[in-house]
Amino acid sequence: MKKIYKDYGIQIVNEILENKTKSLPGGLPHLLFGSQISTASLFIKMGRNFEKWFRFIAEDCGMEMLPDGVMKNVINGKSKDIDLLFKNKETKTIHYRELKSNIELDTEKLPATYNKIVKINEYVKREYPDYDVDSRLLNWSVYNKDVLPKKYKTKITKCNEAGVRVSWPVDFFKVVGVDISEQEYYDFFTEIGKIIQQS
Repeated sequence: MKKIYKDYGIQIVNEILENKTKSLPGGLPHLLFGSQISTASLFIKMGRNFEKWFRFIAEDCGMEMLPDGVMKNVINGKSKDIDLLFKNKETKTIHYRELKSNIELDTEKLPATYNKIVKINEYVKREYPDYDVDSRLLNWSVYNKDVLPKKYKTKITKCNEAGVRVSWPVDFFKVVGVDISEQEYYDFFTEIGKIIQQS
């Protein structure tokens, strides 16, 4: 893994930790452990902010970044948050990735997620009619699906049945053309975990 990828990831984590939310009186975490980093808040911020890390890698690999974030008039005049959108001019493909750090979505959130991906896919096809469109849910909490427990297979099947493919960092790295091994990936996030634990 390139040093700039590690450095940028650590920079993201340090920014999150500078603005960390601590547990407050009135909740069970504070009652049991006192004031400490709110893990729920931390995980939400990590999920949201590491979209930047994947964007950084795609751009470094020569992909043309397209407008993302909250876009107006995406679906029936409604705004939608597009996580990661980039163009590969060589393959004439637009890649849209909805990033999820946790595939254990509940029964309400999973359909909302894959319906969002289907609708954004339609929007991207309208915006870029001369390009093939590759839209996927990118679960980045594991390098590839081989280590997932069986219980997640039904969630992946439901996405597939809705016309949404689920992918993993190994797939993303192939698409953008970067060599980041499974060991490098896990070592990097273990290092980030240690930074968080020491804060």
